[in-house]
Amino acid sequence: MRVGKRRKDAGPQRGSTRYRVNLLLGKRRRSVVVLAICSIFSGFTEAGTLALIAQVAATLVSGHKVVHFDHGPIQINATMTTLILVAFGLVLLRILLQFPISILPARIASDVQATMRTNLFDAFTRASWSVQSQDREGQLQETATSQVMSATGGALQATSLITSSFTFLVLLASAVALNPVAAVAVLAATVALFGLLRPLRARGVRSSRGLSKAQVEYAGGIAESIRVAEESQVFGVTGAQRGRIATLAGNAREYYYRTQLLNRLVLNFYQSVIYLLVVGGIAGLVAAGRSHVGSLAAVVLVLLRAGTAGQLVQGAYQGLAQALPFIERTQEAVERYEASAPVYGEQPLPRVDDLKFERVSFAYSADRPVLTDLSFEVSGGEVIGIIGPSGAGKSTIVQLLLQLRKPDRGRYLVNRVPADQFARVDWYRQVAYVPQEPRLLHASVADNIRFFRDVDDDAVQRAAKLARIHDDVIAWADGYETIVGPRADAVSGGQQQRICLARALVARPEVLVLDEPTSALDPQSETLIGESLTALKSELTLFIIAHRMSTLDICDRVMVIVDGRLVAFDTKALLQTQNTYYRHASQLAAGSTTER
Repeated sequence: MRVGKRRKDAGPQRGSTRYRVNLLLGKRRRSVVVLAICSIFSGFTEAGTLALIAQVAATLVSGHKVVHFDHGPIQINATMTTLILVAFGLVLLRILLQFPISILPARIASDVQATMRTNLFDAFTRASWSVQSQDREGQLQETATSQVMSATGGALQATSLITSSFTFLVLLASAVALNPVAAVAVLAATVALFGLLRPLRARGVRSSRGLSKAQVEYAGGIAESIRVAEESQVFGVTGAQRGRIATLAGNAREYYYRTQLLNRLVLNFYQSVIYLLVVGGIAGLVAAGRSHVGSLAAVVLVLLRAGTAGQLVQGAYQGLAQALPFIERTQEAVERYEASAPVYGEQPLPRVDDLKFERVSFAYSADRPVLTDLSFEVSGGEVIGIIGPSGAGKSTIVQLLLQLRKPDRGRYLVNRVPADQFARVDWYRQVAYVPQEPRLLHASVADNIRFFRDVDDDAVQRAAKLARIHDDVIAWADGYETIVGPRADAVSGGQQQRICLARALVARPEVLVLDEPTSALDPQSETLIGESLTALKSELTLFIIAHRMSTLDICDRVMVIVDGRLVAFDTKALLQTQNTYYRHASQLAAGSTTER
């Protein structure tokens, strides 16, 4: 007979409420346990205080000096002064318990918020470029702000659910000791209300899921509008932009309204039922007469407070349920990023002697091949130009060279070894990149060149001199401390491009990839960039995606890419005689130069 191993507990099912709550509180179990214990003791102090208040009040009404109470397991025979002192003690103990009951949820929620944001961004930075580039504008920002804030609200609701649930149970247990029938009635009403209100909670969750999506769409619309603000002004379409954003805001408003409405309906309906129970308790007092007024008054007070605690349970559960879509969206983003994280080797890369593509193919989708059967080899120290019509696949070659994407077929070799076998720290030091569009931080020139790397001032200035930006920088009043970046007026487009070139050169890489570095520059900036590249020719391997044929002057060889295929790869002289595309492009460039 085959005996199998006993299956271990798989834990909460993925996607369930318990699973999502575990994501929030699973690593904070000690704090949750302490919170639960404090809530239990707080509940007992509250129940005791309410019972004593009721007995003292009833005794005062009767005109007696001593309280005699004998109900089930509870027997009291003491003066009112003694009971008042005991009540004071219980209240003081309850006050002390409120400190951990208040501190722990705040600490848990703030910890949850920081952890979720840190994990989200950590996962994003480790994700593959193919996944990062798929995110819509503003999506990461929205997820890390509004979505995480709403998920943090879920953590607060979870802690509130813990405290209110234990308080409710303790008060209910106390009521059972005083009057089992009344306590069972409250418990039955609470359970029935949970069932009756379930459809409203389900609709609230659906509304929250719609709100989560609407907020992401709104954030994406805002980010996109900011990016094209200049064009919107020029083309006079700001009115249309306002209408579009108003539509997105209105959609989010509608979902927010539904979410809040359903939340309040649940709470208010429950509260009304509690009042019915209180009225019933008072009717019981009247029917019982004066002989049992003390015990029944205590029951009414305890049940009233238990009903309030039950309302808090309902509200916390509803709030947690409505926070689940935000927790889910945030966690799905983290999991999507983590699943795409590339795996690299640990082989050292002290230098780059050669690079090689062996029959490399790549497609963004099955029906959209971008590169097909691409093969070439480049020796260290060569300057390689890459030209071709728009959409030929030049930028994709750049991303493959930088290992931002991996080939679908074929191999990318460095020093005859697959490129992904090298340690990342060596790769990042040896391979650098200058994008077509300069992207600066809102920071000093020096910090933009350093770009979060441990680089001293001498290296920063050396790189700036190589990039032909040093003289410009020292002419500014604040020199290398001049603040530049998005929306800053300090630097021109050409100066921004040269700062980015200095950023690429500061770590002394052996391979530098430039994506059309002079396509949008004025003649002076183009000349300065050309001087920089000429000076670098003997120091590293250069790949230059060329838009202007003049950029190819320093190249040893030039690739011609047409429709994703390498149709020619040779010196400029041979291409001029043997390749139609290169010859035609050269003639157009010569004509354009003559006209100027």
